[in-house]
Amino acid sequence: MQTFLLIIFGCVCTIEFIVQATGLPTLLRFAPEAISLIVAIYVFIAGTLNRFRFVPPKYWLILFGLVFIAVCGVINNAPGPGALLNGLRYYFRAAPMFFLPMVLPVNDERLKRQLKVLLALSLLQIPVACYQRWVIFSADRISGDDVRGTIMDSGVLSMFLICAALVLSGLMLRRRIGIFRYAMLFLLLLFPTTINETKVTVILVPFGLFVTLIMGAESGKRLQYAGLSLAILVVFGSIFVPIYNRLEEGQVDIIDFFTSQKSLNRYLVAQGNSKEIGIGSGKTATRGQSIDITLKYMLKDPVTLGFGLGMGNVSPSQSGKNFEGAYFRLFQGVLTISFAFFLLEFGLFGVLLILALNWCIFMDCLAVSRRDHSLTGAVATGWMGVVAIFMLSMVYNNFHFFAAVTYVYWYLSGVVCARREALRHGVDQG
Repeated sequence: MQTFLLIIFGCVCTIEFIVQATGLPTLLRFAPEAISLIVAIYVFIAGTLNRFRFVPPKYWLILFGLVFIAVCGVINNAPGPGALLNGLRYYFRAAPMFFLPMVLPVNDERLKRQLKVLLALSLLQIPVACYQRWVIFSADRISGDDVRGTIMDSGVLSMFLICAALVLSGLMLRRRIGIFRYAMLFLLLLFPTTINETKVTVILVPFGLFVTLIMGAESGKRLQYAGLSLAILVVFGSIFVPIYNRLEEGQVDIIDFFTSQKSLNRYLVAQGNSKEIGIGSGKTATRGQSIDITLKYMLKDPVTLGFGLGMGNVSPSQSGKNFEGAYFRLFQGVLTISFAFFLLEFGLFGVLLILALNWCIFMDCLAVSRRDHSLTGAVATGWMGVVAIFMLSMVYNNFHFFAAVTYVYWYLSGVVCARREALRHGVDQG
């Protein structure tokens, strides 16, 4: 299973790209789901044998709560079987990865091997992104939206690489990696974010580093690490800003963009009349408008507000219209962020449980970071910033559709949570 786990990482990070680049059968795009089925069977058997001793009870409660809310939404709105299967695919396919490290012992040696594979997959994005940028130049185009690496989305690619950089930050804070090597890898990992022109990098990188530094740095050394992080950010900014402005020459200056209240509002919050852009209009809403429009719609009916329109009932499909949600065409213009999907399909109770789940993971990361001196403790230090990035990204993009980020996120979150439970019981999980 340890070797199979490394294959899983490679598969979820590259399979979509390989299928598209080589023309292999599109059925291979469902490889992550087949993997999830195998992992789920293993988790059930192994977990039954050890009575799921490293699974914290709070996660059972949250999981059962989400399942209950999903069932209530399905009963209330009766999505078609195809849409329901589609919803199960997007929302629960990565769930077995969360429970896998709770039944499969993870020691420093195994975790180190896994991190090396993930680092290699992250560095793979550099040549792929450079080639994609060259293709754009060759076609006399400007937009960096097609610089997607093997992750298949420019915004999610940036998110993936920023999270990798934050894990490195945690390793550096716990002296698992030298400062020079850390700085070089940090800048290398973030290079694709400069050529795919994702503006949110300017927000996510400082935000993630701030959370990791404040929560993870040793007492008395926060200023030292703050100075180091500031120096790295300055170097990164001196690379990011001129490259971004050069690639967007004649379009937008990144500094002017973030210092202009009008431009910033248009990018982050609702502008204009939401009724003209809203449900069924065919126009694409901004992120702020997406939140505003979905909230107003849900407030019309208390039951719908609480339990949503049913899992899968708003989701798109890669398998034809029979698997498409009944409400997808209606809401298509406002489905620009994961928050809109979560609210529409799981309701307010579902969104609160999703936030509670991530908060519990964050608190487990904090506890492991402070108590554990193993490699898992170092990962937990950087993982606090990653969890914060994921919570913030709910209102930035539709990351929950991408196996590369969801599978890795839930697996490493499971590693940290299992370690917290082992520490609580005073036993060695490995």
